[in-house]
Order: sequence, then C-alpha cells, then structure tokens
Amino acid sequence: MKKDSPVGPRSAVFTTVVWDGGSHLADLKAHLDRMEIHAQRLRIAWPENMMSKINRAWEKSIGTRGTETPRTPTGLIRLELTRAGEISLEGRPFMLRNEGIEAVTVPAPRWSPKINGTKHGDWGPYADAMQHADAKGADLALMVHDYALVDGDRATPLVVDEDGTAWLAAPAEGGVMGITAELLAPLLEQAGVPVHRGRLNERLVARALEVIALGSGIGASRIESIDGEPVGSNHEFSEKCQTLLTQHYETTNAWTDVGA
Repeated sequence: MKKDSPVGPRSAVFTTVVWDGGSHLADLKAHLDRMEIHAQRLRIAWPENMMSKINRAWEKSIGTRGTETPRTPTGLIRLELTRAGEISLEGRPFMLRNEGIEAVTVPAPRWSPKINGTKHGDWGPYADAMQHADAKGADLALMVHDYALVDGDRATPLVVDEDGTAWLAAPAEGGVMGITAELLAPLLEQAGVPVHRGRLNERLVARALEVIALGSGIGASRIESIDGEPVGSNHEFSEKCQTLLTQHYETTNAWTDVGA
C-alpha cells in the first residue's frame, strides 16, 4: 500500500486571527492583505469574492451571528485557503498570552526563497517545533538559522538592545512577517522606541534588555530564558507592548464583523 504523499507548501495558504468569541475578528484586512501576497508567492489563486466566501464559511463552520459583543480577544480563528479554492475556518482558545515564558531553540526549517516567510501548507516543521518545546518543558520554540533568530513556532521574536532600540528579523532572514509585530512597530516608534530590522544574532540576544514573543495568540510575552539561560532583566518593554495592544483592541475599527 502506498504511503500518503507529503503535503507540499503550495497546497494551501493560511493565517491565524484574533477572535472575540462572537462574530468579530481583529485586524482582518491586514491578515487578508498578507495572505493574498503569500498566495501569489505560492501560486494559489486568490478569490475575487474572498469576503463573501469567508462569510459563508463562517456561517457553516463557526455559526456565531453579528452582534455588539465587547470585542475583546478571547481566542483565535485559523483561516485557510487551499489551492483548490476551498476556505476553512477553525476556532480555538488562547493557550497562553502576555505571560513570562521559557523558550528553546531549534533549527529553522528552510524552503525555497519564495516559500520562506509565507504561511503555507507544509506547516509540519512548525508544529514539530512546538511539540519539541513542549517535550522540553518550554513554552515556545525559537527558530535559528546561521546563528541568528529568524522566527518562532507561533510568534515573532522582538529583541530590545541595551541602548533601548528594538529589533525584528529582516524579511531576508526567512521568517514570517508577523501581523502583531507589524502592528506594534509604528506604535513603539510613536512611543519613543526605535524599531530596526536586521540580524538577531547571538551577541544581540546575549546583551538584550528583553526578548519578547509577539503573536496573535501569544500577545506580547516576555521570554525569560532561552535553552535554560536567563535572558534580560527588564519588564518595561513587554509591558509597553501589552499596553499598546490592549489599547489597539479597545478601538472599534480594529474589528471586523464576519457574522453579519
């Protein structure tokens, strides 16, 4: 009997969106814009009537109707588009959020240059990294390539240097452009924290005031240790990120009602 063929990266494109538990999704336009760009790189046709398809899939899979709920983050919706044009939605609660967490490092998976940095159908290595972290008693796997942090299994690492500047991995490093990180970057700039993009090498991480994991599910969680070694001695920047995210989600225009 033949084994099932492995799932290729061009089989699907997906994103994971903050959900209020009712019918509202946060920053949906930013997620769909990124998803469409990733679909183009993966050679997956983007539907012209994407929102209509999402509304129909929502009614079938999630079922909550349009309502004036509080619009506060309570969970996540995974939105996937397959190469065949099928859309699926799956909800789940937060596992951890805005906490002090421990991380371990794993080698970053690598695909072709067009595939690297997209949220694609061959997501098994990211799931394996998360399971590896859990088996080690850690909360998060940080992915390393050529002695630099490039991504996390479900979060974007933000490194705050000793001079108070913040660093995200440059797109060329091969990690996924995180919606939460991209949302926070200009807000941090406005709050007086310069944000740069480059290589998050060992020296930068070793001298960091803080290393923060940013993601739809994880919020802004301060990484307390990496591979058992303490990291940073500061809480100021993670608390600032949490405050900025809370303020963002309190604004009505951050949310889209997909159950109307």
